[in-house]
Formats: sequence, C-alpha cells, structure tokens
Amino acid sequence: MVFQPTWDDAAEQTLRRRVAEGASSSMIADAMHRTRSSVCGKISRLKLKRPEGQSPMTKATTKRPPKAEAVAVLAPKPAARKLAPVEAVTGKPVPFLHVKSFHCRAVLDERGEDGLAMFCGTRKLSGSSWCPKHHRLFVTYGRA
Repeated sequence: MVFQPTWDDAAEQTLRRRVAEGASSSMIADAMHRTRSSVCGKISRLKLKRPEGQSPMTKATTKRPPKAEAVAVLAPKPAARKLAPVEAVTGKPVPFLHVKSFHCRAVLDERGEDGLAMFCGTRKLSGSSWCPKHHRLFVTYGRA
C-alpha cells in the first residue's frame, strides 16, 4: 500500500465529510490510504468535531448496549506466610575459591588472605543460595 505524503484540497474535503459522517480515524485512514496517525493529526489541526455522542475511539457503525455490572466476589485473604526461625550462624567464612555447593553465597565485608571476597560458609537452604539468616535478609515474599 502506498501512503499519500501530503494533503491536497480534495483530500481535506473528503476528510471533513467522513468526520461529519462519524467515521472512525481507522476507517478514514484505510479509505484514504493514509496512516491513522496522519488522519488524527489532520483532524486535530483542522479542529474538526465529531457528531454529538461519538468519541473518536468508538466506531460509528457499532453501538453496543452498556454491560450489566458484575458482582465482585473477593477471595479470602491467604494466611500470612511464616518464615522459619533464624538459626545461629555456625559456619566460618569461606574464601571465594574454596566455596562448595552447600555453602551460603552471601558475600561478607571481609577479605581472605588472597585479597578475594569471603562468603558466609554456613550450610544453605535447599532451593536457595543462602543460609536461613541471609535468606530472610535477601528474599521478600510480597512485602514492600
């Protein structure tokens, strides 16, 4: 489809007639081989008004009756999720290069002898990368 780059007098008259008939911008754009945006822009620049009771967002050919209001049924609020109690940290910090798959991955503020970061080193929770203490610090369940 080739779009028309400029608006001549005949195109403006066609646009004015279609808007007065109540055609939507999409329908006008399809009929005139233009984009919807160019049609909306030209309608705005010419300050054309649609017939009473029609907005530019509704199609002129389809009028739907208003929908009946549905009754909203609220589901019961789920019980608050309880977190496991925090265990005391029993592991000692582990250097970055000596971390095993079962160690907590929380990075500590201290450095090892080699100058690399130290990890918590406590046994991690299954399905998590952190021990219970750090899991509670890092993971939020729907809390703001």
